Amino acid sequence: MTPHIPAGLQAPINQQVLGHLAGLSAHSDVAQALRTALKPLGDVQVFCPDWQQYRFVAASTLGIIFAWAAGAGTIGFRLDERMKARALVCGGAVYPECGGEWISFTLFRDDWPQVDLEFWARKAYVAAREVGR
Repeated sequence: MTPHIPAGLQAPINQQVLGHLAGLSAHSDVAQALRTALKPLGDVQVFCPDWQQYRFVAASTLGIIFAWAAGAGTIGFRLDERMKARALVCGGAVYPECGGEWISFTLFRDDWPQVDLEFWARKAYVAAREVGR
């Protein structure tokens, strides 16, 4: 068991993403953007190993991490293949450090359309719930 990670998140499906995020921090603005996007969703657990030290933030449902915030403006979503293809067209980038199903979006970019975080959070949430059934 990895210290500071809830036992419910230590499933094999989460190991690669947790391994990547372990040393990362999240600026409070990017963490808040993710938390705001998650509000309309149902059964979501938000985890941060240390809020005072601005560590990464991860969101899960049914024990599957489906979104995270890290750095000064990066949010990642675990998406199914159909939504992953759409995310790439909408400014997302593949994020293989967390696994093949992950896409990242960079926030707070000048002269760039604002990312619809609520939409992508909802799609990642639905995909995780399908996997978790």
